[in-house]
Amino acid sequence: MLDLNFTTEFFIRWAMETGCASFIAVAFAMLFQVPVKYLGFVALGGAVTRCLRTFLFLGCGLEVVVSTFIACSVTSLLFIYIAPKLKVTRVIFTVASIISLIPGMDAYQCLIATARIIEDSQTELVQEAYLIMHHGMRCFGIMLGISLGIAVPPLFFYRYRFGKS
Repeated sequence: MLDLNFTTEFFIRWAMETGCASFIAVAFAMLFQVPVKYLGFVALGGAVTRCLRTFLFLGCGLEVVVSTFIACSVTSLLFIYIAPKLKVTRVIFTVASIISLIPGMDAYQCLIATARIIEDSQTELVQEAYLIMHHGMRCFGIMLGISLGIAVPPLFFYRYRFGKS
């Protein structure tokens, strides 16, 4: 059963994350010289991706990996539809749109826990090993969700794109 937690704090966080994600997506796209006329679509993609993941993760109570996969899949499907109409490849939209979902804090906390193992005593070693596994696996799961969310939807729509060999 979905656990819907819609409070004022949730909506404020949702709006802030969505706005920041669209800014991050545009900034990342500009690094790779995406033409200016497509930056609005990139901002829309970044906002939709982060907005959907936040809604599923915090609002509906789904796991972060599942929420990330669904959000990336929806973004990929969105640009499978939009990109051919603009006569560009969908990669210029999808890669920049998902950049705000990269699990930086989990990777950082896993790295810090790994560095602390060197100076910890035996009693703290178990806790640090747990933190390494928890944050490392969560980081891996999110990255797997991102990669599958971008890669799987085109398999259903581009099956006969290049003809049969």
